[in-house]
Amino acid sequence: MYNAFDLVFFLGTLLAVLVIGFLSGRNQEQSVSGYFRGGNRLPWYAIGFSIVAAGISSEQFVGEMGYAYKLGMPVVNWEWLIFPALSVLLWIFVPLYIRNGISTMPEYLERRFGRSTRTLYAYLTVASYVFVNFALVFYTGGFALEKIWGIERIWAVWLLAVFTGLYTVYGGLSAVAWTSSLQCILLMGGGLYVFFAGMSYIHWDFHAIFEGGQRAKLMMPADHAEIPWTALVILALSTNVWYYATNQYINQRCLAARNEWHAKMGVLLTGGLQVIMPLVTCFPAMIYHVYNPHLKDFNAAYPELVKAFVPTGLRGLVAAAIVGAIMSTISGLVNSTSTLVTLDIIQPGFGSNWSEKKLVRIGRWSGAIALLIGAALAPIVMRWESIYRYAQDIWAPMAAPVTVVFLAAALWESAHRRGAIACIWLAIATVPFILVKSILNDYGIRFLPANLENPLVMAGTVSLISWAFMGVLSEPWPLAKRLALLIPLGVVYIWTAAVSPVAMAFSVLIVFLSGIGIPLMARSKALDGMWDRSMLSTSDKVPWYASLFFWWLLFVVTLIGLYIYFW
Repeated sequence: MYNAFDLVFFLGTLLAVLVIGFLSGRNQEQSVSGYFRGGNRLPWYAIGFSIVAAGISSEQFVGEMGYAYKLGMPVVNWEWLIFPALSVLLWIFVPLYIRNGISTMPEYLERRFGRSTRTLYAYLTVASYVFVNFALVFYTGGFALEKIWGIERIWAVWLLAVFTGLYTVYGGLSAVAWTSSLQCILLMGGGLYVFFAGMSYIHWDFHAIFEGGQRAKLMMPADHAEIPWTALVILALSTNVWYYATNQYINQRCLAARNEWHAKMGVLLTGGLQVIMPLVTCFPAMIYHVYNPHLKDFNAAYPELVKAFVPTGLRGLVAAAIVGAIMSTISGLVNSTSTLVTLDIIQPGFGSNWSEKKLVRIGRWSGAIALLIGAALAPIVMRWESIYRYAQDIWAPMAAPVTVVFLAAALWESAHRRGAIACIWLAIATVPFILVKSILNDYGIRFLPANLENPLVMAGTVSLISWAFMGVLSEPWPLAKRLALLIPLGVVYIWTAAVSPVAMAFSVLIVFLSGIGIPLMARSKALDGMWDRSMLSTSDKVPWYASLFFWWLLFVVTLIGLYIYFW
């Protein structure tokens, strides 16, 4: 399947990543700012490429490809529906974080809600990285390398852990950002090549790709078993906002920017690249479905289409793209985990007087330990039929309360610590609930109404309950009055989702738009730790072609056109 040229190209790419990682990470261990924030020297293009590389990994090349092979065009929503979340990050949270000198997401919550909120959210985030993100990326990475190179899956997992850990643990965020930029170029180049190669195999017959009724449409009916349009509302307004606007793993690149304009333009570059990302992560599998519609294991779609479409001699390029995507995600997770453990758990607890070098050593050790634990837990995701669904099942309900906490912190002057802590505990409680539900489902035991079996529909219900928690618990009312409001609201929200996901989706849309729209229009006064209208602009004077609003508007118009065409 692969020849010597493939192997040379593949190994050469890995060597280049290693060299860049060590060179860009030199001397970063001298300070906390250097190791955890890259010395605030990242330009916009490194930020944009790095965010894309962090968001695209083996779960896309293996899981999302398999999902697209199975379901078709609806899976493209996972790429295009991140734009509302990027807009929230661009206009609300980037200026809020940078102007307040924030280093971590939990640190921001402490600014608004106190120390206990910071610690609780830090533990939740670290646990989600180790038990969900790491395990998913390692397992799908091992799966991909086994299919491509024939390496036994468990050995592939540990090779990825050791190789990526070398330069990441050594170099910190600078090593992560610059190696991820190279890996982003590789994954885009390799993915686009597979798309063009596949199209040539089916003689550029676009009609064949979009045949098959629902496979050709972006939006599925509300009764669709896996991706109803009601679930996509929750994906856009809850899960994606959590992933891009409140996630240390993504936002650490923006926090390391040279200035606010570079951070915002990096987010816009991410949005531009996401417009074409389905050509890399979805369309090749849809093309392969035309070529071979009888694949038994749809998770194997990408390795199989590489065998079918890419000639020997160029497969090393594609393999390097996949491994680069895996490594960029692993490296980002390692650095984020070490940052959170060091700055949000260790330093506030008993390391306030420690030297910066000692804190960096703690960061290195914590990143390495998290890496090893994540690799060891990788086989857990074998329980899920679809690898890509593993992340969605866990993330979606957990994300909803966190999204509410951050939006309320940024926009609601009256938001109180009680509501924030209640929402974070709700997020924590969803994880064991989903795991128990999945285990019982394996034994044929289903205790939820059919509509709530969809994790995104369930997440919509959790989102509405979270908004109620934040609103009611932020008021100085007695406990009896709060319970008298919260219990009926919770019952109504659960009943609504169980009976009519359409009503639930519209409720989430209305609550989300009113919950952030009204404060956005009203917030003109500058308050510590809160957003105000002055943050819509930057002090940097730039020509029209570097205007943030110009590029944002261009992407909005482009995506609206795409949704109208493929609706």
